[in-house]
Amino acid sequence: MTLTFRDIMSADATELEDAAAAFRRMGKRFGELHTDYDARVRGQVSRSSWEGLARVGYDEVARVSSGQFGDAKHQAQNIATLLTKAYDDLADRKRTLGRRVKAAEEDRMSVDGDGRVTLDTTELNEGERLARGHDNTYAEALDEEVAKWQSRIDAAVEAVNDTDAAIKKTLIAAVEPPDSRAAGAHGFNPEKVEYTPPGTRQDLDRILRDYQVDPDSGGLVEYPRNWILHAGALVLEMNESVTEQEADMLDGLGLSGLKDFKEVKGKAFDTADDRFAPEIRNGNPDRNDNHNDAFRHTYWNALMTKKYGAQWTEKYATTHEARPGNQPEREAMDLYNNEIGRRIAQDHPDASEEELADLVEKTVRDGDTVVVDHGGGRLTFSDRISSRDTGEPKLQPPERGQPGKSSSLGGGSAVGEDSGS
Repeated sequence: MTLTFRDIMSADATELEDAAAAFRRMGKRFGELHTDYDARVRGQVSRSSWEGLARVGYDEVARVSSGQFGDAKHQAQNIATLLTKAYDDLADRKRTLGRRVKAAEEDRMSVDGDGRVTLDTTELNEGERLARGHDNTYAEALDEEVAKWQSRIDAAVEAVNDTDAAIKKTLIAAVEPPDSRAAGAHGFNPEKVEYTPPGTRQDLDRILRDYQVDPDSGGLVEYPRNWILHAGALVLEMNESVTEQEADMLDGLGLSGLKDFKEVKGKAFDTADDRFAPEIRNGNPDRNDNHNDAFRHTYWNALMTKKYGAQWTEKYATTHEARPGNQPEREAMDLYNNEIGRRIAQDHPDASEEELADLVEKTVRDGDTVVVDHGGGRLTFSDRISSRDTGEPKLQPPERGQPGKSSSLGGGSAVGEDSGS
Protein backbone atom coordinates (compact mmCIF):
# COMPACT_ATOMS: atom_id res chain seq x y z
CA MET A 1 0.00 0.00 0.00
CA THR A 2 1.40 3.36 -1.07
CA LEU A 3 1.14 6.22 1.40
CA THR A 4 -0.54 9.35 0.07
CA PHE A 5 0.31 12.94 0.92
CA ARG A 6 -2.71 13.00 3.23
CA ASP A 7 -1.63 9.75 4.94
CA ILE A 8 1.83 11.13 5.63
CA MET A 9 0.77 14.53 6.90
CA SER A 10 -1.79 13.03 9.29
CA ALA A 11 0.36 10.15 10.54
CA ASP A 12 1.86 10.15 14.03
CA ALA A 13 5.38 8.85 13.54
CA THR A 14 6.01 8.81 17.30
CA GLU A 15 4.13 5.50 17.35
CA LEU A 16 7.36 3.96 16.03
CA GLU A 17 9.13 5.29 19.12
CA ASP A 18 6.40 3.78 21.28
CA ALA A 19 6.86 0.43 19.52
CA ALA A 20 10.63 0.64 20.04
CA ALA A 21 10.11 1.24 23.76
CA ALA A 22 7.77 -1.77 23.92
CA PHE A 23 10.37 -3.98 22.27
CA ARG A 24 13.03 -2.73 24.69
CA ARG A 25 10.80 -3.74 27.59
CA MET A 26 10.17 -7.08 25.92
CA GLY A 27 13.90 -7.64 25.47
CA LYS A 28 14.51 -6.92 29.13
CA ARG A 29 11.74 -9.30 30.16
CA PHE A 30 13.05 -12.10 27.93
CA GLY A 31 16.47 -11.59 29.51
CA GLU A 32 14.95 -11.99 32.96
CA LEU A 33 13.11 -15.13 31.84
CA HIS A 34 16.34 -16.48 30.36
CA THR A 35 18.16 -16.03 33.63
CA ASP A 36 15.25 -17.44 35.63
CA TYR A 37 14.90 -20.48 33.35
CA ASP A 38 18.61 -21.34 33.59
CA ALA A 39 18.62 -20.94 37.37
CA ARG A 40 15.30 -22.51 38.32
CA VAL A 41 14.72 -25.13 35.61
CA ARG A 42 17.99 -26.19 34.05
CA GLY A 43 19.85 -25.53 37.27
CA GLN A 44 17.46 -27.59 39.37
CA VAL A 45 17.65 -30.61 37.08
CA SER A 46 21.39 -30.35 36.66
CA ARG A 47 21.78 -30.84 40.40
CA SER A 48 19.50 -33.91 40.45
CA SER A 49 20.51 -37.57 40.23
CA TRP A 50 18.25 -38.21 37.25
CA GLU A 51 20.04 -40.24 34.56
CA GLY A 52 19.28 -42.28 31.46
CA LEU A 53 18.08 -41.58 27.92
CA ALA A 54 15.20 -39.44 29.10
CA ARG A 55 17.66 -37.19 30.96
CA VAL A 56 19.78 -36.83 27.82
CA GLY A 57 16.69 -35.92 25.82
CA TYR A 58 15.54 -33.47 28.46
CA ASP A 59 18.94 -31.74 28.58
CA GLU A 60 18.78 -31.16 24.80
CA VAL A 61 15.26 -29.75 25.03
CA ALA A 62 16.29 -27.52 27.93
CA ARG A 63 19.34 -26.29 26.04
CA VAL A 64 17.26 -25.33 23.00
CA SER A 65 14.61 -23.69 25.20
CA SER A 66 17.24 -21.66 27.02
CA GLY A 67 18.68 -20.59 23.69
CA GLN A 68 15.24 -19.46 22.54
CA PHE A 69 14.88 -17.16 25.54
CA GLY A 70 18.28 -15.69 24.78
CA ASP A 71 17.54 -15.33 21.07
CA ALA A 72 14.17 -13.72 21.83
CA LYS A 73 15.93 -11.17 24.03
CA HIS A 74 18.41 -10.26 21.28
CA GLN A 75 15.72 -10.13 18.59
CA ALA A 76 13.57 -7.76 20.65
CA GLN A 77 16.57 -5.53 21.39
CA ASN A 78 17.56 -5.48 17.73
CA ILE A 79 14.05 -4.54 16.62
CA ALA A 80 13.95 -1.76 19.21
CA THR A 81 17.20 -0.32 17.83
CA LEU A 82 16.15 -0.45 14.19
CA LEU A 83 12.72 1.04 14.97
CA THR A 84 14.41 3.97 16.69
CA LYS A 85 16.62 4.57 13.64
CA ALA A 86 13.64 4.10 11.35
CA TYR A 87 11.65 6.67 13.33
CA ASP A 88 14.47 9.20 13.01
CA ASP A 89 14.60 8.70 9.23
CA LEU A 90 10.83 8.73 8.75
CA ALA A 91 10.37 11.82 10.93
CA ASP A 92 13.16 13.63 9.06
CA ARG A 93 11.57 12.87 5.68
CA LYS A 94 8.17 13.98 6.91
CA ARG A 95 9.75 17.24 8.10
CA THR A 96 11.31 17.65 4.64
CA LEU A 97 7.86 17.30 3.10
CA GLY A 98 6.48 19.88 5.50
CA ARG A 99 9.32 22.29 4.67
CA ARG A 100 8.63 21.93 0.96
CA VAL A 101 4.96 22.67 1.47
CA LYS A 102 5.86 25.78 3.45
CA ALA A 103 8.39 26.89 0.85
CA ALA A 104 5.83 26.40 -1.93
CA GLU A 105 3.29 28.50 -0.05
CA GLU A 106 5.90 31.22 0.46
CA ASP A 107 6.41 31.14 -3.32
CA ARG A 108 2.74 31.98 -3.91
CA MET A 109 1.56 28.39 -4.26
CA SER A 110 -1.36 26.67 -2.60
CA VAL A 111 -1.07 23.05 -1.49
CA ASP A 112 -4.32 21.25 -0.69
CA GLY A 113 -4.89 18.30 1.62
CA ASP A 114 -4.07 15.81 -1.12
CA GLY A 115 -0.76 17.45 -1.98
CA ARG A 116 -2.01 19.07 -5.20
CA VAL A 117 -0.17 22.30 -5.99
CA THR A 118 -1.91 25.27 -7.61
CA LEU A 119 -1.05 28.91 -8.05
CA ASP A 120 -2.42 31.09 -5.25
CA THR A 121 -3.77 33.89 -7.41
CA THR A 122 -4.61 35.98 -4.35
CA GLU A 123 -0.89 36.55 -3.93
CA LEU A 124 -0.57 38.10 -7.41
CA ASN A 125 -0.72 41.84 -7.75
CA GLU A 126 -3.05 43.46 -10.27
CA GLY A 127 -0.39 43.71 -12.96
CA GLU A 128 0.55 40.05 -12.57
CA ARG A 129 -3.07 38.97 -12.78
CA LEU A 130 -3.53 40.95 -15.99
CA ALA A 131 -0.34 39.53 -17.47
CA ARG A 132 -1.40 36.00 -16.58
CA GLY A 133 -4.65 36.47 -18.46
CA HIS A 134 -3.18 38.12 -21.56
CA ASP A 135 0.47 37.08 -21.86
CA ASN A 136 0.80 33.41 -22.80
CA THR A 137 4.53 33.39 -22.12
CA TYR A 138 4.03 34.73 -18.62
CA ALA A 139 1.17 32.30 -17.97
CA GLU A 140 3.30 29.37 -19.14
CA ALA A 141 6.13 30.48 -16.85
CA LEU A 142 3.75 30.45 -13.89
CA ASP A 143 2.48 27.00 -14.89
CA GLU A 144 6.06 25.75 -15.03
CA GLU A 145 6.64 27.01 -11.48
CA VAL A 146 3.55 25.13 -10.33
CA ALA A 147 4.82 21.97 -12.04
CA LYS A 148 8.25 22.34 -10.41
CA TRP A 149 6.73 22.61 -6.94
CA GLN A 150 4.44 19.67 -7.64
CA SER A 151 7.45 17.59 -8.63
CA ARG A 152 9.34 18.58 -5.47
CA ILE A 153 6.44 17.68 -3.22
CA ASP A 154 5.79 14.42 -5.08
CA ALA A 155 9.47 13.52 -4.66
CA ALA A 156 9.24 14.15 -0.91
CA VAL A 157 6.16 11.91 -0.71
CA GLU A 158 7.99 9.23 -2.65
CA ALA A 159 10.96 9.51 -0.27
CA VAL A 160 8.65 8.77 2.67
CA ASN A 161 7.27 5.75 0.81
CA ASP A 162 10.82 4.55 0.14
CA THR A 163 11.49 4.74 3.87
CA ASP A 164 8.25 2.94 4.65
CA ALA A 165 9.20 0.09 2.28
CA ALA A 166 12.73 -0.08 3.72
CA ILE A 167 11.37 -0.31 7.27
CA LYS A 168 9.07 -3.16 6.26
CA LYS A 169 11.90 -5.04 4.55
CA THR A 170 14.23 -4.58 7.52
CA LEU A 171 11.61 -5.74 10.02
CA ILE A 172 10.99 -8.89 7.98
CA ALA A 173 14.74 -9.58 7.87
CA ALA A 174 14.98 -9.03 11.63
CA VAL A 175 12.53 -11.81 12.43
CA GLU A 176 13.74 -14.35 9.86
CA PRO A 177 15.90 -16.94 11.63
CA PRO A 178 19.19 -17.91 9.98
CA ASP A 179 18.91 -21.14 7.98
CA SER A 180 21.64 -22.80 10.00
CA ARG A 181 19.85 -22.57 13.34
CA ALA A 182 18.69 -25.83 14.87
CA ALA A 183 15.49 -24.20 16.12
CA GLY A 184 14.21 -24.18 12.56
CA ALA A 185 11.95 -21.80 10.74
CA HIS A 186 9.94 -20.84 13.81
CA GLY A 187 12.83 -19.75 16.02
CA PHE A 188 13.94 -16.24 16.92
CA ASN A 189 16.66 -14.38 15.06
CA PRO A 190 19.43 -13.19 17.41
CA GLU A 191 21.47 -11.60 14.62
CA LYS A 192 21.57 -7.83 14.40
CA VAL A 193 19.85 -6.34 11.33
CA GLU A 194 20.65 -2.71 10.60
CA TYR A 195 18.13 -0.24 9.22
CA THR A 196 19.63 1.54 6.23
CA PRO A 197 18.02 4.81 5.05
CA PRO A 198 17.13 4.40 1.35
CA GLY A 199 18.89 6.55 -1.20
CA THR A 200 22.13 6.90 0.76
CA ARG A 201 25.70 5.77 0.18
CA GLN A 202 25.12 3.25 2.94
CA ASP A 203 22.10 1.98 1.03
CA LEU A 204 24.20 1.42 -2.09
CA ASP A 205 26.71 -0.57 -0.07
CA ARG A 206 23.84 -2.66 1.32
CA ILE A 207 22.46 -3.34 -2.17
CA LEU A 208 25.88 -4.46 -3.40
CA ARG A 209 26.27 -6.73 -0.38
CA ASP A 210 22.78 -8.20 -0.09
CA TYR A 211 21.60 -8.62 -3.67
CA GLN A 212 23.70 -11.65 -4.49
CA VAL A 213 22.96 -15.30 -5.24
CA ASP A 214 24.83 -18.58 -5.26
CA PRO A 215 25.47 -19.80 -8.82
CA ASP A 216 23.22 -22.60 -10.05
CA SER A 217 24.71 -25.89 -8.85
CA GLY A 218 23.86 -27.41 -12.23
CA GLY A 219 25.84 -24.76 -14.08
CA LEU A 220 24.93 -23.68 -17.60
CA VAL A 221 23.20 -25.91 -20.15
CA GLU A 222 22.47 -25.44 -23.82
CA TYR A 223 18.79 -24.77 -24.35
CA PRO A 224 16.57 -26.35 -25.50
CA ARG A 225 17.45 -29.73 -24.01
CA ASN A 226 14.13 -31.43 -24.77
CA TRP A 227 14.24 -32.83 -28.32
CA ILE A 228 10.49 -32.29 -28.70
CA LEU A 229 10.95 -28.59 -28.08
CA HIS A 230 14.23 -28.42 -29.96
CA ALA A 231 12.95 -27.87 -33.50
CA GLY A 232 10.34 -25.33 -32.45
CA ALA A 233 12.75 -23.47 -30.22
CA LEU A 234 15.28 -23.25 -33.01
CA VAL A 235 12.61 -21.67 -35.20
CA LEU A 236 12.12 -19.15 -32.40
CA GLU A 237 15.91 -18.61 -32.30
CA MET A 238 16.10 -19.62 -28.65
CA ASN A 239 19.31 -21.61 -28.85
CA GLU A 240 21.31 -20.21 -25.91
CA SER A 241 23.08 -21.04 -22.67
CA VAL A 242 20.86 -20.89 -19.58
CA THR A 243 21.11 -22.11 -16.01
CA GLU A 244 19.84 -25.61 -15.33
CA GLN A 245 16.95 -24.40 -13.16
CA GLU A 246 16.08 -21.80 -15.78
CA ALA A 247 15.87 -24.56 -18.38
CA ASP A 248 13.49 -26.48 -16.12
CA MET A 249 11.16 -23.48 -15.90
CA LEU A 250 11.31 -22.81 -19.64
CA ASP A 251 10.45 -26.46 -20.36
CA GLY A 252 7.32 -25.97 -18.27
CA LEU A 253 6.06 -23.26 -20.62
CA GLY A 254 5.71 -25.57 -23.62
CA LEU A 255 6.31 -24.51 -27.22
CA SER A 256 3.45 -21.98 -27.41
CA GLY A 257 4.49 -20.60 -24.05
CA LEU A 258 8.08 -20.21 -25.25
CA LYS A 259 6.82 -18.13 -28.18
CA ASP A 260 4.98 -15.78 -25.80
CA PHE A 261 7.97 -15.67 -23.49
CA LYS A 262 10.32 -14.72 -26.33
CA GLU A 263 7.98 -11.89 -27.34
CA VAL A 264 7.98 -10.51 -23.81
CA LYS A 265 11.76 -10.66 -23.65
CA GLY A 266 12.13 -9.08 -27.09
CA LYS A 267 9.79 -6.26 -26.14
CA ALA A 268 11.97 -5.49 -23.12
CA PHE A 269 15.08 -5.26 -25.34
CA ASP A 270 13.42 -3.20 -28.07
CA THR A 271 11.76 -0.77 -25.67
CA ALA A 272 15.01 -0.32 -23.76
CA ASP A 273 16.75 0.66 -27.00
CA ASP A 274 13.93 3.12 -27.81
CA ARG A 275 13.92 4.76 -24.39
CA PHE A 276 17.66 4.61 -23.59
CA ALA A 277 19.69 4.18 -26.76
CA PRO A 278 22.75 2.02 -26.01
CA GLU A 279 26.11 3.77 -25.94
CA ILE A 280 28.55 2.77 -28.68
CA ARG A 281 31.80 1.46 -27.24
CA ASN A 282 34.56 0.05 -29.41
CA GLY A 283 32.19 0.17 -32.35
CA ASN A 284 29.48 -1.96 -30.68
CA PRO A 285 26.29 -1.08 -28.80
CA ASP A 286 26.81 -1.44 -25.05
CA ARG A 287 23.72 -2.75 -23.23
CA ASN A 288 25.39 -3.77 -19.96
CA ASP A 289 25.73 -1.99 -16.61
CA ASN A 290 24.11 1.26 -17.79
CA HIS A 291 20.69 2.90 -18.07
CA ASN A 292 19.66 0.74 -21.02
CA ASP A 293 20.43 -2.29 -18.86
CA ALA A 294 18.59 -0.85 -15.85
CA PHE A 295 15.48 -0.11 -17.92
CA ARG A 296 15.58 -3.50 -19.64
CA HIS A 297 15.73 -5.52 -16.42
CA THR A 298 13.12 -3.41 -14.68
CA TYR A 299 10.71 -3.44 -17.63
CA TRP A 300 11.24 -7.14 -18.38
CA ASN A 301 10.34 -8.06 -14.80
CA ALA A 302 7.32 -5.75 -14.92
CA LEU A 303 6.12 -7.42 -18.14
CA MET A 304 6.70 -10.92 -16.77
CA THR A 305 4.86 -10.03 -13.57
CA LYS A 306 1.91 -8.77 -15.62
CA LYS A 307 1.80 -12.01 -17.64
CA TYR A 308 2.97 -14.71 -15.22
CA GLY A 309 2.57 -13.19 -11.76
CA ALA A 310 5.15 -11.93 -9.27
CA GLN A 311 5.94 -15.31 -7.71
CA TRP A 312 6.80 -17.06 -10.98
CA THR A 313 8.70 -14.00 -12.20
CA GLU A 314 10.81 -13.72 -9.07
CA LYS A 315 11.70 -17.41 -9.24
CA TYR A 316 12.55 -17.22 -12.94
CA ALA A 317 14.57 -14.01 -12.58
CA THR A 318 16.54 -15.67 -9.78
CA THR A 319 17.31 -18.81 -11.75
CA HIS A 320 18.07 -16.80 -14.88
CA GLU A 321 20.56 -14.61 -13.07
CA ALA A 322 22.33 -17.34 -11.09
CA ARG A 323 24.98 -17.76 -13.77
CA PRO A 324 28.39 -18.99 -12.64
CA GLY A 325 31.04 -16.28 -12.68
CA ASN A 326 28.79 -13.27 -12.10
CA GLN A 327 30.65 -10.25 -10.81
CA PRO A 328 29.07 -8.70 -7.71
CA GLU A 329 28.29 -5.23 -9.12
CA ARG A 330 26.46 -6.58 -12.16
CA GLU A 331 24.64 -9.22 -10.14
CA ALA A 332 23.44 -6.78 -7.49
CA MET A 333 22.39 -4.22 -10.11
CA ASP A 334 20.29 -6.71 -12.02
CA LEU A 335 18.70 -8.24 -8.93
CA TYR A 336 17.77 -4.90 -7.45
CA ASN A 337 16.30 -3.56 -10.68
CA ASN A 338 14.39 -6.83 -11.21
CA GLU A 339 12.72 -6.30 -7.85
CA ILE A 340 11.79 -2.72 -8.73
CA GLY A 341 10.13 -3.93 -11.93
CA ARG A 342 8.04 -6.52 -10.15
CA ARG A 343 6.94 -3.94 -7.61
CA ILE A 344 5.89 -1.49 -10.33
CA ALA A 345 3.69 -4.13 -11.98
CA GLN A 346 2.16 -5.12 -8.64
CA ASP A 347 1.44 -1.49 -7.73
CA HIS A 348 -0.20 -0.88 -11.15
CA PRO A 349 -2.04 -4.12 -12.00
CA ASP A 350 -4.25 -2.49 -14.64
CA ALA A 351 -1.45 -0.65 -16.46
CA SER A 352 -0.91 -1.38 -20.14
CA GLU A 353 2.51 -2.40 -21.44
CA GLU A 354 3.05 1.15 -22.69
CA GLU A 355 2.04 2.61 -19.32
CA LEU A 356 4.41 0.22 -17.57
CA ALA A 357 7.18 1.38 -19.89
CA ASP A 358 6.43 5.00 -18.95
CA LEU A 359 6.51 4.14 -15.26
CA VAL A 360 9.79 2.27 -15.63
CA GLU A 361 11.38 5.08 -17.63
CA LYS A 362 10.40 7.56 -14.92
CA THR A 363 11.84 5.21 -12.31
CA VAL A 364 15.19 5.08 -14.11
CA ARG A 365 15.31 8.83 -14.71
CA ASP A 366 14.31 9.58 -11.11
CA GLY A 367 17.16 7.45 -9.80
CA ASP A 368 15.18 4.62 -8.24
CA THR A 369 17.23 2.04 -10.14
CA VAL A 370 20.97 1.39 -9.89
CA VAL A 371 23.81 1.15 -12.41
CA VAL A 372 27.51 0.35 -12.15
CA ASP A 373 29.41 3.47 -11.08
CA HIS A 374 32.28 4.96 -13.04
CA GLY A 375 35.42 2.90 -12.54
CA GLY A 376 33.48 -0.14 -11.30
CA GLY A 377 33.66 -1.68 -7.87
CA ARG A 378 30.48 0.03 -6.66
CA LEU A 379 26.94 0.98 -7.66
CA THR A 380 25.25 4.34 -7.99
CA PHE A 381 21.69 5.51 -8.49
CA SER A 382 20.68 6.02 -12.10
CA ASP A 383 20.05 9.77 -11.75
CA ARG A 384 23.56 10.44 -10.44
CA ILE A 385 25.50 9.52 -13.56
CA SER A 386 25.08 9.65 -17.32
CA SER A 387 24.88 6.43 -19.29
CA ARG A 388 28.19 7.08 -21.07
CA ASP A 389 29.96 7.54 -17.73
CA THR A 390 28.85 4.25 -16.19
CA GLY A 391 31.57 1.74 -15.44
CA GLU A 392 32.23 -1.95 -15.84
CA PRO A 393 32.34 -4.42 -12.94
CA LYS A 394 35.75 -5.19 -11.53
CA LEU A 395 35.07 -7.09 -8.29
CA GLN A 396 35.76 -10.79 -8.42
CA PRO A 397 32.85 -13.15 -7.73
CA PRO A 398 33.25 -15.15 -4.50
CA GLU A 399 33.38 -18.91 -4.69
CA ARG A 400 30.06 -20.65 -4.23
CA GLY A 401 29.14 -20.88 -0.54
CA GLN A 402 31.46 -18.08 0.54
CA PRO A 403 30.03 -15.23 2.64
CA GLY A 404 28.47 -12.49 0.55
CA LYS A 405 26.23 -14.78 -1.49
CA SER A 406 22.57 -15.34 -0.73
CA SER A 407 20.65 -18.30 -2.09
CA SER A 408 17.32 -16.47 -1.90
CA LEU A 409 17.99 -13.74 -4.44
CA GLY A 410 18.79 -13.60 -8.14
CA GLY A 411 21.82 -12.09 -9.88
CA GLY A 412 23.11 -10.43 -13.03
CA SER A 413 24.60 -11.23 -16.39
CA ALA A 414 27.58 -13.49 -16.79
CA VAL A 415 31.04 -11.98 -16.82
CA GLY A 416 31.86 -10.40 -20.15
CA GLU A 417 28.54 -11.45 -21.70
CA ASP A 418 25.25 -9.92 -22.61
CA SER A 419 23.25 -12.72 -21.10
CA GLY A 420 20.01 -11.72 -22.72
CA SER A 421 18.51 -10.14 -19.65
